Amino acid sequence: MSKSKGKIIGVMGPIVEVEFPKENLPKLHSILQIKNHKTLLEVEEYSSPTTCRCLAFDLTEGIQRNAICEDTGNTVAVPQETEGLLGRALNVFGDPIDKKRPIESKSRSSIFAPPPSLNQQRSEIEILETGIKVIDLLTPFLKGGKIGLFGGAGVGKTVLLTEFIHNFIFSQKGVSIFAGVGERTREAQELYEQLLKQDVLKNTILVLGEMGESPGVRFRTAFSAVRLAEIIRDKGKQVMLFIDNIYRFLMAGMEQSAMLGSMPSELGYQATLATDIGELQDRITSTHKGSITSVQAIYVPADDFTDPAIVATFPHLDSIVILSREEAAKGNYPAIDVLASSSSALDPDIVGKRHYDIASEVKTYFQKYKDLQHIISILGIEELSLEDRLIAKRAERLRRFLTQPLFSAEGFAKEKGVYVPLEKTLEGCEKILKGEFDQKDLSELYMKGAI
Repeated sequence: MSKSKGKIIGVMGPIVEVEFPKENLPKLHSILQIKNHKTLLEVEEYSSPTTCRCLAFDLTEGIQRNAICEDTGNTVAVPQETEGLLGRALNVFGDPIDKKRPIESKSRSSIFAPPPSLNQQRSEIEILETGIKVIDLLTPFLKGGKIGLFGGAGVGKTVLLTEFIHNFIFSQKGVSIFAGVGERTREAQELYEQLLKQDVLKNTILVLGEMGESPGVRFRTAFSAVRLAEIIRDKGKQVMLFIDNIYRFLMAGMEQSAMLGSMPSELGYQATLATDIGELQDRITSTHKGSITSVQAIYVPADDFTDPAIVATFPHLDSIVILSREEAAKGNYPAIDVLASSSSALDPDIVGKRHYDIASEVKTYFQKYKDLQHIISILGIEELSLEDRLIAKRAERLRRFLTQPLFSAEGFAKEKGVYVPLEKTLEGCEKILKGEFDQKDLSELYMKGAI
């Protein structure tokens, strides 16, 4: 069967309008190949019974009107055989960009797929230990859950993501997939080199769509990574899917929507904002065959948590980790706002009564200390009652204890990274809450592992 052909009738930036015979109009999301040009087009919408509007995956310089386009009959697809992808850096099509050997694949799988049905999804609840004290204690992660790392620029989102990749591979023996969506090319290169240095690249697949790429590439990169995760999950494996950055993914969707002339909603976002994030998040789930646990970095523009993109993301997450400039300024790394962060897994029926009671008492100390800080800043800690002074002393020691040197920060920090089992974290908190460290100096707890 011959492939249908059309001709280009207009080029407006990355939007290309193509006319086809009415009976041979390509399907939505079909890939079109321009004759004598490397740029691929994806069909996004129909502007008339014979015309489709397409998004270019590359630069449109040199594309002329009346140029011939051929419908390939395919959509964006990734290799079905994933064994040869480990340790590789790929683009949105699953093709290598690391200048290593070509990837051989007998079949490809479209990135467009429905989420698993309700009876296919697994509802078992299991805690995933990260080895990071403050997270395991106060915002525990669920295996097969979704975790969001929220924060402005430069507070440590990517450092934490890299730490999770390192700890997951060494503790869980699974496969990690990293989707770099709309981030800097330099950051992708640094991540590649860091994973190689830590000897975890061999169990990791990188799918990259940097900020210099077209909005179509950036938007689809996240779906390519999810499709690879689904393929590996359905082979019975545990998968950790890391996405950096969800906000850039939504921004690419906004650009795409604006260029297609769609009516914007609040603050210029696409009217399909909730649908776009939902289509991605609904596919990140566990089945009876395997699990996908997702850790997602979400940039918060101007530290505004009421931004529509941020608000649209919250309902999909099981654990919310807020990274704070204030904590970073105090030297409390990881710079997590322990009171603003939360997890649906912090429940006595899930983590157990002991863990829940310790976490609740720790949070109570932090909240009381926060309430006292205004008085301390004006009058000094000496003006507090003995009871309040004790609260302040133990809260300071608890916060210092929950700092930790990270493996991913060894390149620019003095301390070697440590992995702290949850049991050691609970024991350390119990000792501080009982007063065993009341007379100890804060430096004995700062950036240490277990105590």
